[in-house]
Amino acid sequence: MADMDSFVLQYSSDDFVPQTTRWGDHAGKKSKFDRELTSRWDNCMENGVFRYNMQQLDTRVIPGDKAYVAQLNSLRATERRKPQTIMSVSQPFNPDLFNFTKVHTKEILFGLQNTDESTTSGATMNGTTDSAQEPERHIIIINVSPLEYGHVLIVPQVNRCYPQVLTETAVKVGLESMLLSSHRGFRIGFNSLCAYASVNHLHMHAYYLEQQLLVEHCDVEPLGPNVHELTVMPCHGFAFQLHGTTVKQIARLIHNITMYFHDNDIAHNLFITRGTVFGEPQSSTNRTIRMYLWPRKKFIGTKVPDEFNVAVVELAGHLPIKDDSSFQSLTEETADHIIADASLPLEEYNQIKTTVVKMAKQLDTKTQ
Repeated sequence: MADMDSFVLQYSSDDFVPQTTRWGDHAGKKSKFDRELTSRWDNCMENGVFRYNMQQLDTRVIPGDKAYVAQLNSLRATERRKPQTIMSVSQPFNPDLFNFTKVHTKEILFGLQNTDESTTSGATMNGTTDSAQEPERHIIIINVSPLEYGHVLIVPQVNRCYPQVLTETAVKVGLESMLLSSHRGFRIGFNSLCAYASVNHLHMHAYYLEQQLLVEHCDVEPLGPNVHELTVMPCHGFAFQLHGTTVKQIARLIHNITMYFHDNDIAHNLFITRGTVFGEPQSSTNRTIRMYLWPRKKFIGTKVPDEFNVAVVELAGHLPIKDDSSFQSLTEETADHIIADASLPLEEYNQIKTTVVKMAKQLDTKTQ
């Protein structure tokens, strides 16, 4: 990989966009982050850097309470890079396989640097710092097989060559990237190993979706300090919001939980989106960042549904469909059934829930 610092988007907390517009209101101006990402992404598309040309996708909202957003994207199903063989949530990084230090420089859009930070060295896998290593670099690259407009990969700490395991720094970079965007439909997602991650090198997906999702405004049930439960979707999971806390605090909580998942070989997906503050109506102008974390069944070479895979965006209600027949015929009942199949057995999920609540209480006690 050539010099990744040819363009670095420097930012501070002054660049964060705490509120976005509601769906139905005027969209507002693009932030600097959005302008850089979309203009550079468009340039890559015009110059044939992607595996296929991204046209406007056929989109339909499936009738029903969940208002699933289905999109026909058959090219992604056929043209994307073959996923790596993943057998464990804790599978080590293999430098001989494809990883994001090997991408062509034309696929790199820009680097990210938070100028508020007093040190360039960041957290290691266990959250500690290692100042002896070279400064960390976070980059944004195109996903050469995009699922939607602006589909990129956020690759935090790229030079550390971490496996696909969330670090505290990675969660923080994801949250800050969300705050840098003024687009109400900007989404960020993470798939762990055995939860449809296809490359074992730390990364998150990000893209723009011009449709509202139920998870942006649905009710959630309080469980403990800074942690709620999502029960209105077929696969239950945990819900968090930035409102009432800080990026550092919520990043630490999510990292602690995902490390517990990692240590216990629990596959998981994390979704980050804009939305209403918990407990407020869909029409509320008081918006925040919502985060959803699903522990789920491990996917290891099992049969894949014909309609769609169940990775992070599908759990959140965005369904990229593989073929036209499924796109036209898919019902909410069928989508519910496919997504529910990713759920853990209830007894196992409830044991995880007990541990997650305990962890949240312990961390809340330490920060008081």
